[in-house]
Amino acid sequence: MAAFYKLPSGLWRAQINRRGVRKSATFPSKGAATAWAGRVESEIMAGVRGEIPNLTFGDVLKRYAREVSAKKKGARWEAVRLEAVGRDRIAAVKLRQFGPSHVADWRERRLQDVSGASVRREWNLLSHVCTFAVREWSWLKVNPFKGLSRPPDSRPRDRTATEGELERLLALASPALRRVIRFAVETGMRASEIASNPPVKGRVATLYDTKNGTSREVPLSAAALEAWREDFGLTAGSISALFAGLCDEAGIKGLTFHDLKHTAATRLAKKLSPLELAKMIGHRDLKMLLNVYYKADMEEVAKKL
Repeated sequence: MAAFYKLPSGLWRAQINRRGVRKSATFPSKGAATAWAGRVESEIMAGVRGEIPNLTFGDVLKRYAREVSAKKKGARWEAVRLEAVGRDRIAAVKLRQFGPSHVADWRERRLQDVSGASVRREWNLLSHVCTFAVREWSWLKVNPFKGLSRPPDSRPRDRTATEGELERLLALASPALRRVIRFAVETGMRASEIASNPPVKGRVATLYDTKNGTSREVPLSAAALEAWREDFGLTAGSISALFAGLCDEAGIKGLTFHDLKHTAATRLAKKLSPLELAKMIGHRDLKMLLNVYYKADMEEVAKKL
């Protein structure tokens, strides 16, 4: 049964204790609290009976964003994509009817708008959402993504900034963004890593919160040290947005801030061994690193024969 309490602030708290499941939430009115409690109790009892609740795929996306994505390092990325899918017609499909045909329809429509690589990333996220709904919440019997053909891989991005493009960008950038661009090109750090304002001791910056989930030490060149600040004063999101606007102003097409990581790695590969480069930029796949950044110049190889 649900219990309702009016708080001194005027808000209403609903508490549920049913079949070993305890939940509570606060609402601006008793009506909202009652509606929430009724829905949650219905979901609990449906799970007990092994039934799929009378909810939509959009409800699954919201719960996953609230309870799972929020605890991840990539929370911002997942939240943006889950919200976008929540606006698609697939989100309105009832879970009791949700099946492979809906997923296939979404896949084909999505491929009309973005690359196969983008659809694969979203596919992986949504498939994990459904797996979670099956195993943890009993909201689905099976994962409708299983057994379907995944979107084909597209060619990886190989865009780098030319010297001319970098000169134009640095000439137009604000002082703060100019330092960030220089630091990125010298270190190969991501926007989120730079925005974390890594501490520097001597000529080494230490990243404690990386995409791979492990800390990393990054050696700094003289140019990187000159650009470094204890606080760059920009968030990861603002760095990407400001860089996109700067590229538009400079008339540069198809370049993103993340491409500066590729630019840096291409430059650094001429100075560092594969293992040194992998450790510096946080790359775990040495085979891919060799194929991308250490391509042999066949003219130079021919001279050795």
